[in-house]
Amino acid sequence: MKKTLLVTYFFPPAIGGIESYYLNLSANLPAADLVVLTQNNQTAEKFDSNQKYKIYRTDFFGGLMPPRWWPLKRQIGKIIKEEGIKQLVFGHFHPLAVLGNYFGLPYFLFVHGTDVKQIKNNLWQKIIFKKVYKNCQKIIANSKYLAQEINKIVGDKSKVEVVYPGVNYSVLQSQAELLLNKKQELVIKEDDLVMLSLGRLIKQKNFEAIIKSMPDLLKSFPNLKYVIAGDGPELGNLKDLTARLDLKSRVEFVGPVDNIDDNKKVYYQLADLFVSVSNIGEGFGISYLEAQASGLSVIASKFGGSAEAVIDRQTGILVEPDNLKQIKKAISELLNDKQKRKTYGQAGRRLVRDKFNWSNQVDKIKEILK
Repeated sequence: MKKTLLVTYFFPPAIGGIESYYLNLSANLPAADLVVLTQNNQTAEKFDSNQKYKIYRTDFFGGLMPPRWWPLKRQIGKIIKEEGIKQLVFGHFHPLAVLGNYFGLPYFLFVHGTDVKQIKNNLWQKIIFKKVYKNCQKIIANSKYLAQEINKIVGDKSKVEVVYPGVNYSVLQSQAELLLNKKQELVIKEDDLVMLSLGRLIKQKNFEAIIKSMPDLLKSFPNLKYVIAGDGPELGNLKDLTARLDLKSRVEFVGPVDNIDDNKKVYYQLADLFVSVSNIGEGFGISYLEAQASGLSVIASKFGGSAEAVIDRQTGILVEPDNLKQIKKAISELLNDKQKRKTYGQAGRRLVRDKFNWSNQVDKIKEILK
């Protein structure tokens, strides 16, 4: 791989799906050929010092005049000169990706979902995206669904390469050391059924629908607990809804979980079922893969890239996210059938092992970036 500068606002130790993606991708690329430019983070010193590749940090939006990201042009130019950079990679779409046109180097763009979805209703971003599409070498999309969304915007997808995200299958397979402690902390009893969601607490993730399904589900499954791992602007609203429905003893908010697989897997391993029914088309959804790698059957939205991560009636059940009756029926079906959960979980493990292991996905990206 040529000496590459990855420019991305979203990067560890910040927590999130894109951050997790770049944590794993960067760890699997040749360290001598990778330099990262990312957003300032007050807690980054320890993380940065432990990486084999070089990391620069700056304020992406520190300019005094709009566009406030324009000073990045000077920063990128300086790093290109100092590090001998031969190509650029923009880690997600934002109008700042147009800076790729100014350095006389080939550049690539990764897209993840929300970055593309927001373009459709923004004329300025649509103009910039078309310009970037015209001048970049390739766009790497994380699903076929997202490739189609790009086609709707620019009327072409010949530059789009679909490379699915990966997960660290072997790590997620191994036993979590603190599993028993975590169950005790959350007061999970031996005969409890545990439903898990993990992700950023935003309106579009539709955690509200799952909480609203709980009163009816508890009539059939009085030992059901719902664990929500994540943080975000909807936390207060979701806690209020939980209180109004008198569910405080059955719904647990455990807070944010960092991007380290060893820390996430304890939640997957204490669960019997993973549920995430986003009401917007997600680009893909790494948590679906992590859940399946951990042997969980999954209930997911039938819209967007999640339908490529979960195979309906083989590794889980796909539902219409705005249909509460359908969501409750799918959850009830799997909670009521331990053998079906096991069968779907085993199929999910095979799917992730064979198709979504990071080593396989990184080889595809290396081939594109060579």
